[in-house]
Amino acid sequence: MQAWIKALTGDEFHDFAGSVVVHAVGGWIALGAVLLLGARSNRYRKDGAMSAHPPSSIPFLALGAWILIVGWFGFNVMSAQLLDKMSGLVAVNSLMAMVGGTLVALLMGKNDPGFVHNGPLAGLVAVCAGSDLMHPLGALVVGGVAGAIFVVMFTLTQNKWKIDDVLGVWPLHGLCGTWGGIAAGIFGSTAFGGLGGVNFMAQLIGTAMGVAWAAAAGFVVYGLLKATVGLRLSQEEEYDGADLSIHKISATPEREANW
Repeated sequence: MQAWIKALTGDEFHDFAGSVVVHAVGGWIALGAVLLLGARSNRYRKDGAMSAHPPSSIPFLALGAWILIVGWFGFNVMSAQLLDKMSGLVAVNSLMAMVGGTLVALLMGKNDPGFVHNGPLAGLVAVCAGSDLMHPLGALVVGGVAGAIFVVMFTLTQNKWKIDDVLGVWPLHGLCGTWGGIAAGIFGSTAFGGLGGVNFMAQLIGTAMGVAWAAAAGFVVYGLLKATVGLRLSQEEEYDGADLSIHKISATPEREANW
């Protein structure tokens, strides 16, 4: 496919650290799974009301995000695969995109900790594709746009479209990864201070192909699973929760007996 894209546009599709092949593909596969699985019991009621499910632990939410943020620098930088190919620009751009995503999500999310701690992840997802090419200021913009995408689309999916994507996998990875693939063709170009060697059409075509394949695969695979072994827990198991029903341990210690 790379040869075809290069013959058509003049450049190969560029995805240095996987905005598309890792994040967008995973997020668009997850969309099919979420839609076929359906919403949690009583999440959306027939009278139009919604049952709120706040995070069970803000400290663990923060800790998980911070662990990912630290590990992301190793992932992005070492996507070069060879020590002599490593670039400090990748680390700087990762940092700048993380900052952009955090600030925009903080402002647009009105200090909601769920948005504050997912904002930096949105920025990091988006910068992966072009982190080796972009100017740091371009990476800051890419991350900021990703933060906005996550806040807006997570809110729409949960409240407007009633898609019960609990962790926002499709907005965070699917949509921000899609934006990252396209953004590499914009902010990786010399016109925006990048190192060049990419173009918008190559990125648009490559990203669209990845998204189309992932979305189709998600519906096919999870559709087959739903038709054969099923996807949902029983009503009783769902009420108790997967932790108790499958793993025989509670995720919330306060529910355990105190001696």
